[in-house]
Amino acid sequence: MNVMIKMCGNRSLEDLTNATSSGADLLGIIFADAWRRVSVENAGVMLDAFRDTADLIPPIVGVFVNQPVKEVNSVAEQLGLDMVQLHGDEDKPYWNSIERPLIIAKRIPARASEVEIEKMLGPVFEYAEETNAIALIEPLVEGQPGGTGRSLDLELAKMITKTYPCILAGGLTPQNVGGIIKDVRPWGIDVSSGVETNRKKDPNKIAEFIYQARKLPL
Repeated sequence: MNVMIKMCGNRSLEDLTNATSSGADLLGIIFADAWRRVSVENAGVMLDAFRDTADLIPPIVGVFVNQPVKEVNSVAEQLGLDMVQLHGDEDKPYWNSIERPLIIAKRIPARASEVEIEKMLGPVFEYAEETNAIALIEPLVEGQPGGTGRSLDLELAKMITKTYPCILAGGLTPQNVGGIIKDVRPWGIDVSSGVETNRKKDPNKIAEFIYQARKLPL
């Protein structure tokens, strides 16, 4: 089975089209307070154009951070999002209130112990067994909810993915993704900055990234 590939931080119709034509499985749009944020209005225009022109439409994932449940559900309904990704301190009651399938991101400290990892990820995977939620792991960078371009320690990532099926994010590039997949064997991978040039999605990097990620089956 090939690794699932999520292309995140899409900000234009061109981004969505290039990611899809190159073989991405999930497309992320950020609605949280970040430089990659897309307004609901602009996302609506972008998605309408994409749905009108694309032959294949991968699931669309809206990314949110500690935003009111009502707002998240409203945006998901208005835009027809397929999934919601949470990058903040949301808890199980919050998860239960979201009306779309979830990706739940957890930021892992560099020197986290097995006990700390179990405390962080155990509730997510218990919840995933009850629902169709998916966990995403990335490195903890203080003051940043994600999208930093930094990598999670690979030994730590391997320890986690041996126990928990999850999406690995952080510091992935066309140059390293093949080796990391071979080493860590995650269920999925998530990329944003690693396929950008001057803060814009680079179609050549997108194509190369997905090619390298698909070279070796899990």
